[in-house]
Amino acid sequence: MIHFLLNTIALDPNRWTKDKVPYYRIDQLVKPIIISGFHFLEIWQYHVSFENEIYIKHLGDQGRALGLSFPVVGMYPKLHLDGEDRRREIAQIEKILNYAKILGANVLKMFVGNISSSAITQPEYDNSLETMKRVISLAKSMDLMVTGETHQKTLFDNIDSCLTFMKKINADNFMICFQPYNLEETEQALSDYKLVTDRVIHVHYQGRKDKQMELLENSSLDYKKLSQTLIENRFAGYISLEFVKNCVVEINADFKLDLVLQNARRDRDYIINIGKDLGIDILH
Repeated sequence: MIHFLLNTIALDPNRWTKDKVPYYRIDQLVKPIIISGFHFLEIWQYHVSFENEIYIKHLGDQGRALGLSFPVVGMYPKLHLDGEDRRREIAQIEKILNYAKILGANVLKMFVGNISSSAITQPEYDNSLETMKRVISLAKSMDLMVTGETHQKTLFDNIDSCLTFMKKINADNFMICFQPYNLEETEQALSDYKLVTDRVIHVHYQGRKDKQMELLENSSLDYKKLSQTLIENRFAGYISLEFVKNCVVEINADFKLDLVLQNARRDRDYIINIGKDLGIDILH
C-alpha cells in the first residue's frame, strides 16, 4: 500500500531561517490541511520541537478527531558531536522520538548528520555511527522505523556512502528515505533508486524547473516515470510531498497558504491519477 503525505515543511516560510521558529504553529494548519483533503502528514521537526508534551498530546488528539494521522516525523540531528554537545543532541533526539510515538508515527526520517561523506573526519564518522546506533536502538524500543534521507551534505550524499553506512549500522529498522540528488534529472533519479529499491520505504517528491519550485506535472524530473518505477518495483510506503510551487517567498507577507495548499492538491491528484492508470490506489 502506498500513502501520499504532505510534508508540513512546505507550509512554513521560516523553514530556512537561522532559528527556524515556525511562522505557523502546527495546530493552526490542521483544519486548512483537512479542508484540502489531506489525511496523512510528515511533520517538520520544528513544528514540534519547540512545543511541550501537553501540546503534542493535544495535537495527536486533534488530528485523530479530524481523521488526520502523522505517519512520519522528520529530524535533522548533528551526529558527529562528542562530550556535552553530544549529550544535548541525544536529549533532543530522545524528545523528538517521544513526540513521534505520542503522535502515532511509524517512521522517524533523519538527515544522516550534517557533514558530507567527503568532508567528515574518521573520529566524526565514528561518533556518527555510535550516535546513530543509539537512535536506532531507541526507535526500535518504540516500534519506530528510522529512515536516512539521501541528501547532499550528509553521510547519505551518494549511494555508495549510504550503503556503506547502512552496512556498518546493520539494523533491520534502518531504511532509506529516497530523494533524488538532482531534482531536475530523471535518468539519474531512476538509476539511483534502482540501486536501493529494496531498502526504500519513504520517498520525497518536489517539483523543480530551472532551479525553481514547480508543479510535479511540469517538473524537469519526470515524476510520472519515477512513480511508475516505484510501482513496478513494488514500492509500499510513503510518498511525501516536501515542497510545492509558491511555497518559497522572499518575505513572509507574500506567503499564501491557500495557494500553496491548492498547488499541493494538484500535485497529489497528479500522482494519484498515475497510480490509478497503473491499477494502484494511493491513499491520501
